[in-house]
Amino acid sequence: MITTRLSDSQFFTECVDTSIPALASLPALAEAGDFAAAQKIFADYVRGVLNPARYIAPEKESILARRDSLMESAEKVMGHTFVSCGVAHTFDGKIDWELNPTYNAYKEWPWQLNRHPEWRTLAQAYIATGDERYAAEWSAQMISWAIQAQVPENASGYSTVCWRTIEAGIRMSCWIFALHAFLHSPSFSDEALTVYCKSLWEHGWRLRGFNTARNWLIMEMHGLSRIGLFCTFFKDSAEWLEYAHMRLKEELDVQVYPDGMQNELSMGYHHVVVSNYEGTLEMYRRADKTPPSYLEEGLCKMYDCYPKTARPDLFCPTMNDGGHLNAMSALKKAWALYPDREDYRWFATERAEGCPPACSSLLMEYGGAVIMRDGWDPMGYWAYMDGSPFGTAHQHEDKLNVQIFALGHELITEAGQFAYDSSEMRKYVLSTRGHNTIRVDGKDQARRGFVAWEPEMISLKSDTKFIPGETRDTAEASYTEGYGANHIPVTHTRRFIFLKNEAGLPPMFIAVDRLAAADEETHTYESLWHMHDNPTTLSGRSVNNVCEDGVGITAVMSAGSMRILRGELTPEYQGWLPRHYGVKDPDHKPIPTVQNRGVFQGSIRLVTVLCPFDGNAPRITAVEACTDVASTSIRLTLSDGSVKEIEE
Repeated sequence: MITTRLSDSQFFTECVDTSIPALASLPALAEAGDFAAAQKIFADYVRGVLNPARYIAPEKESILARRDSLMESAEKVMGHTFVSCGVAHTFDGKIDWELNPTYNAYKEWPWQLNRHPEWRTLAQAYIATGDERYAAEWSAQMISWAIQAQVPENASGYSTVCWRTIEAGIRMSCWIFALHAFLHSPSFSDEALTVYCKSLWEHGWRLRGFNTARNWLIMEMHGLSRIGLFCTFFKDSAEWLEYAHMRLKEELDVQVYPDGMQNELSMGYHHVVVSNYEGTLEMYRRADKTPPSYLEEGLCKMYDCYPKTARPDLFCPTMNDGGHLNAMSALKKAWALYPDREDYRWFATERAEGCPPACSSLLMEYGGAVIMRDGWDPMGYWAYMDGSPFGTAHQHEDKLNVQIFALGHELITEAGQFAYDSSEMRKYVLSTRGHNTIRVDGKDQARRGFVAWEPEMISLKSDTKFIPGETRDTAEASYTEGYGANHIPVTHTRRFIFLKNEAGLPPMFIAVDRLAAADEETHTYESLWHMHDNPTTLSGRSVNNVCEDGVGITAVMSAGSMRILRGELTPEYQGWLPRHYGVKDPDHKPIPTVQNRGVFQGSIRLVTVLCPFDGNAPRITAVEACTDVASTSIRLTLSDGSVKEIEE
């Protein structure tokens, strides 16, 4: 007998809802040891109560249109080639669901292997072709997993290779899809169906009893809601569904700021949360049931973060452990839910229909992100400043970080994100030195392990100040928690200004940085600006970085000693964009990073002007500013030799 940790006897007598008349005989059959008869009765009932046609209908047209590519992908799975974390591996013979073939034993590889995306591939290929080879292979893989991956009896949701609760929740999307796709296949025997449903019950039991927090909890409850909706033949299914909804509803207040940002403050993980609420809503439609009202209500608030933060290319900025997010794709489901929202339509149709958002420059009052823009033209000007609190997970040490997109290009970038390992590249992307802000005495910001998240913080506004205007936008925020392990007592306050329509000046951005030490020591500062790998020249305290089409950016600074670092490995990583994780230590992409260094005692004021240009024609050559923190005047020298004085 093939079994999971849960025996057939336990399953038929304790887990199945035998108050259902068609299943009432199961306990007696189990007591008599006639498991074949029990499996047949149970399997017949499941095949009769589920509705594969309705479940698969929303995807069927797309599946049929991708028939050839699905077959190609499915053949790789048939040959036991799996891809996890972007790394492919071919199993020779038996699949070992705990194997880790990566060069540095990257723990995410076996974890994400156990999300089973390949099972969806086999299911879709089966729907497209009806080829029983796919069904037989899936059934064999499922049985092999059920035998090897026994559910732990009392392990935390964060532990084990095959049964972390994040994977248990995520794979329910593939599992419930595969259940419907293969339900009537002759290759999916009564015994295999029973094994599968036993494991589904074990998933429900584990997700109900060992769930965790933050975005993990949302994925866990999304998975539990799928089991509760479609496995109505379990005694616990109704309670599991009710519990999942209780937690999902609660987390909208626990995890989502009043301005709509999820509290991990990463647009990538914000989208993870949105997608799981969307998935729960979609499952109700496939089950032909009315969804709870909180799902749509919560989604609307979170959807609005995409247009609020989007760049002129309609991608949202990199924030913490989340890369550039395609707001056009993210808002397609939003438009379907809210067809009257013309801004959602505009994004979903890639500007073809609808109207651009009414919002221009803005502050996310709670999440702390500042977005500056001059409109919605693809060649427009846009900037982001991070005035955010530390968040609850996936944080980078990068408060006051800046990114700039203008004239069709990302001009000021950052190190972004990398695999969750212990490599030097991972340390770099987490660090202050991988971002566009300031280090003190060679040390990074130091909030990790020092700043603790408290539940009431979700209702607190950030300390970021913001004043929008017709000719300029101004934001200001401070980093106050010190630098390095000893929390060197220096406060960094950045005033970031977008001169978008000042008389006699081209559009430009100005960072005014004030450093104030609470001791009498002499300190060093290190201001950093990451650019893309274009020709870059340094003259005095002025840098020009120029793209192939003549668009570029000038960075000029009022004080300090400047140099350009590119692809540095020692004494520490600097000047890199990480490439995707690979089967061996990957070759990363070097980029020019402007480093401006100097010393101060007590306090100092530094001014950096960041001026985009086109036509290979820089517009500014120098900036002068008093280092006294009380000063507010700035003197700009333009490329035509004219001088312009402005106040902050």
